[in-house]
Amino acid sequence: MADYKDFTDQELADLLRADDEPAFKFLYDKFWEKLFYTAAKRLNDEDEAEEAVQDIFVNLWKRRHNLQIKVSFESYLAGAVKFEVLKKRAAMSRKDNVMSDILTQTTTAEHNDWNLYDLHLLEEELLQTVNSLPEKCQLVFVMSRKRGLSNKQIAADLNISEKAVEKHITTALKIIKGRFGRYFYLLLILKGII
Repeated sequence: MADYKDFTDQELADLLRADDEPAFKFLYDKFWEKLFYTAAKRLNDEDEAEEAVQDIFVNLWKRRHNLQIKVSFESYLAGAVKFEVLKKRAAMSRKDNVMSDILTQTTTAEHNDWNLYDLHLLEEELLQTVNSLPEKCQLVFVMSRKRGLSNKQIAADLNISEKAVEKHITTALKIIKGRFGRYFYLLLILKGII
């Protein structure tokens, strides 16, 4: 087995382009902890930091055939963690803004619809709506949102294409959005359906 710590960054990049999984594992083991601590410090959220670092390595492996390292892997990955942190912050900010907008709309409305729709009723209606989806669409949606499976896993389990999985999820979300109107965004946040 090769001792990857003796390889240059260019040699490691060449090995990645050649699908060398042990070289990838070496880079993962070498840099994961440092990237995690950097992301955690900037995000103040260990779960988000872990997800950011995992995304970095997933993207590194996906893009390995076109990988061009003009600097060291350390510099390359430091740039990647900055980018992922910015993406995570932007997503967190959008989520906070949506929640703020929803709260503003519901508290400033002349007629407060919370009397009509408490969270329990919304949950019941969501369940009924999901249960009324076409059979395959419902199955894909539940596998994706309730069981947390990736589109690729669902496609393999159901023996359909990833595009078909995406289409079923899009259809389900469109139906749910049509059913709940402005409450759709409340469901997104409170029930995590996207």
